[in-house]
Amino acid sequence: MKMPLSQKKGFFAEYYLKLREAGGASCEADIAKLSACGTDDERVAYVDQLPWVRDGDADLQVQREFNGKNATVAAELKERATTAFKQKKWLEAMLLYSRCYVTLPHDKLEERSIALANRSATLYHLQKHSECLVDIRRALELEYPKELVYKLYERQARCYMALKDYPRTINAFKKCITATDDSTLPADRRSKLHLDAMTMIKMLENDPRTAKQAAKQQKLKEAKSSTPTLEQAQTLPYEKEFVSDLVRIDQNPQEGRFARAASDVQVGQELLVEHPYVAVLLEKYAQTHCEFCFMRTVVPVSCPGCSDVIYCSEQCQQKAAAKYHKFECGLLPVIWRSGASINNHMALRIIASKPLDYFMQLRASLDEELSLEQLLSLPKDDFRRVAHLERHQKERPPSNFFQYVLMARFLTRCLQAAGYFGSEPKSEQVSAIGGLLLRCLQFIQFNTHEVAELHKYAAEGREKSIFIGGAIYPTLALFNHSCDPGVVRYFRGNTIHINTVRPVEAGLPINENYGPIYTQDKREDRQARLKELYWFECNCDACLENWPLFDDLPRDIIRFRCEAPNNCTAVIEVPPSCNDFMIKCVTCGELTNILKGLKVMQDTEMMTRTAKRLYDTGDYAKALNKFVDLLRIMYEVLAPPFPDFCECQQHLKDCFLNLGNVYNLN
Repeated sequence: MKMPLSQKKGFFAEYYLKLREAGGASCEADIAKLSACGTDDERVAYVDQLPWVRDGDADLQVQREFNGKNATVAAELKERATTAFKQKKWLEAMLLYSRCYVTLPHDKLEERSIALANRSATLYHLQKHSECLVDIRRALELEYPKELVYKLYERQARCYMALKDYPRTINAFKKCITATDDSTLPADRRSKLHLDAMTMIKMLENDPRTAKQAAKQQKLKEAKSSTPTLEQAQTLPYEKEFVSDLVRIDQNPQEGRFARAASDVQVGQELLVEHPYVAVLLEKYAQTHCEFCFMRTVVPVSCPGCSDVIYCSEQCQQKAAAKYHKFECGLLPVIWRSGASINNHMALRIIASKPLDYFMQLRASLDEELSLEQLLSLPKDDFRRVAHLERHQKERPPSNFFQYVLMARFLTRCLQAAGYFGSEPKSEQVSAIGGLLLRCLQFIQFNTHEVAELHKYAAEGREKSIFIGGAIYPTLALFNHSCDPGVVRYFRGNTIHINTVRPVEAGLPINENYGPIYTQDKREDRQARLKELYWFECNCDACLENWPLFDDLPRDIIRFRCEAPNNCTAVIEVPPSCNDFMIKCVTCGELTNILKGLKVMQDTEMMTRTAKRLYDTGDYAKALNKFVDLLRIMYEVLAPPFPDFCECQQHLKDCFLNLGNVYNLN
C-alpha cells in the first residue's frame, strides 16, 4: 500500500512541487492573477477555487498523532534506567527515567510516581538536591506506593540537610518515622531507621541555627512571601517587562517606525525587557527545554496527552495547555514532519493562542489605521500589536503569495484537525482564519528574532551562541537595523533583554542588528543578505563609509574626536608615533589636544587586563562593569571603527550573554 504523502518526511515541499506540476500550462498564469487580489482573504479565496489546487487537497490530510505515550516502551526504559542506576551511571539513569516518565500514559499514576521517585534518587547521587526535592514532591502528589513513602521522606530529609535547611530536615525525618508504619520493613531495620532519624532530629533541635531558621521561615510565612521554589525560579516569563524612559518610538516616511534616544543614553544601560507575543522552540530542543518558557530543565514535567514536549514546571505546562497546546497536542509530529519552518509554526500558534470568536470579532476592524500612540497603548496580548508590523505586501510577488497561501491552507487544516473550529466548522470562519494565517506568515517573515542559548566549551576555552527557537517581540520589532548596532540582546528563557554597548546621544536612533555586522561581514555581503531577508537597503554609517572588517582595521592609526568648541563631528586620524600634541582638524581648522586621548590609551590597557581576568574567572558582573567604564572612557576621545573599541564592545556583549541562557558542556 502506498504511503500517504503527509506521512513522508518533508512532505510539504513535495506537495508544493507536485501541485505546480499538476497545474500544467496554466499554472504560471493562474498564479500571476494573484496580483489582482487586494486582500489576504481574496488571495486565499482565489487559490481555494483553483481546480488543480483543490485536486491536490487529498495529499494534505491531517490527523492528530498520539504515538508517544506507551506503557510497554516506558517499562523497557525503566528497566534500562534501573540497570544504569545499579552500575552507578547516575546521569544515564536520570535521562532514562525522564524518558520513561514522559512516555508513560497520564492515567498510569503509580508508574509515573515511581519514575519520578527513581529519578529523584539519581538526582540525589548527582548532588542536585533542589531538583531532587522537586521530584520527591511530585512523586508524593501522585499515587506513590504507601509502603515505600518512608524512602522519599528520608531522601527529602537528606536533601534539606545538604541545603542546610534544618527545620525542614527535622520535619522530613518526623514524616519518615511516621511513614514507616505503612512499610514492610523488618522490625530490626525499622528500629535502626527510627534511631538514626531520632538522633538527627535531636542533634538539629539542639543546633542554635535551627531556631533562627525556623523563626525566619515563620516570619516569611506570615508575610505570605516565601522564597521562590525551584519551579518558580525557572519559570522566567514572570520577569517584569520594562521599557526605559530613555527610549522613544518615533515614525517618519524615510525610516518608518523606529526607536530613538529620548535623552542621552550611557553605555551598559538596560533599555528593554520584553516577553514574546509568540515563541516556538525548535524540534531539536523539545526534549531538553521547556516548551513554554524555553528554560533548559533536568526535572521536566510531561504533557498529559503527548510525549512530544516537556515543561520546566507545572505552571508552564498549565499555561501552555490553556493557551495553545490544547490544539497543538498531537499536531506537533505532523508539523515537524511537514518541513514547515519555525516561522510557519509561529503563525499557527498565534491563532491557536486565542479563541476563534476573538479573531472573528476583531477581523472587521483589523485594517483600521492606528496612530503610533494608539498602537503602543494596546494591551500586550492584542493581536493588532503584531498584525500591524511591516509585511511588505505591496512588494511581494504573486509566486511568493502563492507559496504562503498554500502554507496558510495547510495550517488551517491542522487547526481543523485539532478541533479549533468546533465539531461543525463554518466555511466562512475557516476562510477567515486562512486569511489571518496568511497575514501572520507575512509579518513573521520580517519581525522574528532568534532566541539563543550560550554554549560554553570549558575544555576548549570557547563559547558559541546557539539558536534554540524563534519569537516575536512587538516593541523590539520597531527598532531599526544598523551594521554597527548600539545595543546587544540576550535571553533568559524566551524573555529578551536589550542593553546598550555604546553611548547614544539624545535624538539619535537606537538601532539593533538583524544579523550582518560590519566587523565580520563585508558591505556587499551585508547589503545582499539584508535585501534578501528583509527587503531593504541599509544606510548606516558602517555601510555609507564602507568600514573595514575587524581584521582589516588599521592598527597604525588612532582615531580621535575633534574637540573644537564649534561642535565639529570630524575624526582626526593620528599615527601612534606622532610627537605633536596639538593636531589641526582638516574639517574645521581648529586645534585638538590629543594628550588626553593618548593618556586614555595608556590607562585602558591596564583596565582591559583586569576586566579580561574577571571574565576568565567567571565574575561576569564585575567584568561587565569594567568594560562599561572602558567604553565610556574610550568613547569620549576615540571614534569607531577602532580596534580597541570594537574588541571592548565584543567583551561587553559576551558579559551580557553570560547573564542569560547558558549551557556548560564540559
